[in-house]
Amino acid sequence: MLIVNKSVPMTNHIRLPAERIEQLRRIAQAKEKTITEVIADYVRSEIAAGTIPASVPGFDVASEGASITIRANGFEASVPMGEGPTVADLLKEAGSANADPERKKRWIEGAAAMSGMTVKRAGNGLKLVSPITGREFPLNLDIAADLAEQIERAAE
Repeated sequence: MLIVNKSVPMTNHIRLPAERIEQLRRIAQAKEKTITEVIADYVRSEIAAGTIPASVPGFDVASEGASITIRANGFEASVPMGEGPTVADLLKEAGSANADPERKKRWIEGAAAMSGMTVKRAGNGLKLVSPITGREFPLNLDIAADLAEQIERAAE
C-alpha cells in the first residue's frame, strides 16, 4: 500500500512490513549507505535495464532553441544550452558526500548564477526557485543528481 501525503510535496510514505524494513536496513548497513540510497540504486538499476525511462517524473526538461527549459509543477527555468552541462555538474556536486560544505555552497551559488534560478540548501535537499514564477520546488539531493543527468541529455 502506498500512502502519499500531498501536503508535504517532498516526502511520501510507503508502508512495508517490519521484516522488509529490517532487510533494507541490513542491506544499507552492509553497503554503508542509507535506505534511501539503496532504493535509489535499485531504481537506477531498473532505469539501466530499460524497465522505466530515465526522466525524473514530474519534470519536463527540453531543448528549446538555444536553451534548456526545466518545468515542474509551477516551477520553470531556462538554462542557456552551453551552460546545461555545467549546471548539471553543479547539481550533482551539491549532493556529493565527498565535497566540503563551503565548496558545496559555491556550487549551489554557481548553479544559480548560471541558470538564473536560485538554488537553496534545505536539510537533505535543495530548493530550486524559479526566476520566472518565483515558485520554490523542493528537491532531494539524490533526485537533483537524476535531474542533472536529464539536463545533460537535453544539452547533447
